Amino acid sequence: MTPYSAEARTKANFVRMCGELACLLEVSASPKPGNVHRFSDFADLRYEDFLASSVSLGYWLESLALKGYLLSCDQLSWDKLELGLTIRSAVEQSKFFHTRGNTNLGIILLFSPLAVAAGLSASENPFLSLECLIPNVQKVMAQTTVQDSIHVSEGIAFLSPGGLGKVAKYDVTRSGFREELLADNVNLLQLMSQCSERDNICYELSNGFPIVVQTGFPTFRSVLESSQDINLATINTYLTILSKYPDSLIKRKFGLDQANAISQRASAILEIGGATTLEGRREIEAFDIELREEEKLNPGTTADLVAATLFLHFLTGGKL
Repeated sequence: MTPYSAEARTKANFVRMCGELACLLEVSASPKPGNVHRFSDFADLRYEDFLASSVSLGYWLESLALKGYLLSCDQLSWDKLELGLTIRSAVEQSKFFHTRGNTNLGIILLFSPLAVAAGLSASENPFLSLECLIPNVQKVMAQTTVQDSIHVSEGIAFLSPGGLGKVAKYDVTRSGFREELLADNVNLLQLMSQCSERDNICYELSNGFPIVVQTGFPTFRSVLESSQDINLATINTYLTILSKYPDSLIKRKFGLDQANAISQRASAILEIGGATTLEGRREIEAFDIELREEEKLNPGTTADLVAATLFLHFLTGGKL
C-alpha cells in the first residue's frame, strides 16, 4: 500500500477526533430518556463502558478515512477497502476495555461508511460539506461486496445484541447465514435494504442517511445556534428524531404500539419546548424515569442516530 502523506494523516486524524467526540458527547447528554447518560446507568451497562467504546472506535475510523483518502487519489482499489472486515474488527474490539454488553454496534455501522466518505471528500478544505459527504457515502455503500455483508453479519452475531428478532433470510442467529449471503451474492447495500423497513439504521445506510441529514442535522444546528448549549441541542435532537421515527429497538422488543406511544410522548414534550424550557426539562426527567421503570424501554437506535448527527456536525466544521 502507498505510504500515507502528512496531509492524509492529518485529515484522517480529524475524522477520528470528530467520531470520538461525537460518541462521547452523545452518551454524556443528560437526561437522555431511556438510555445510559452521565447520571444514569443500566444494570448491565455503565456510562464508563460507553466512554471506553468511544475511544476504541477511533483507530478504525482513522483507518477507514485513510483508505478513503487513497481511493480519492486512485492509490487504492475498491476491493482493498474491506469495509465489512473493518466493521467486524471494530465490533470485536469495542469490548476491549469493559466486560459488559453491546455499547456501540449501531454507531459503528453508521460511522464506518461516513469515515470512508470523509476520506473521499478530503480535497475539501478545511472542513467537509454534506453536499460532498452524502453522495460519497452512497458511493461507498454501492461498492461493497458480499464479503462485506458476511463480515458485518459476523460482527453482529459476535455481540448477539438484544431485540434482533427472527427474519426469513440472512438471520445472523442461524448458522447458515454465510451460505445464504454467498448464494445470493448480496452486498452490504442490498443487505441493509432488506432490513430498511424494520430498522432505522439499515434505512439510513441504504438511503444516504435521510433521517440524520433531513431531521437530525438541521434540528441540532438550529437548537445549538439559539441556545448555545450542546447538551440541550443533543437532547432536543434526540426527542425530535424519536418523535418522527419510532425507535427500531423498541419496535422489535415491545411492538409498534409501544414504539408509537413513546414517539407521541416525545412529541408532546417538544411542544412545550423540550430541553430548552423548565417545564420541558421536568417532563424529560419524568419520561426518563418512566422508560426505565417500564421493562427497560431504551430507544437505543435513536441514540445512535443522534451520535451520527453529532459526527456530521463536527465533520462539517461545527463547534461545541
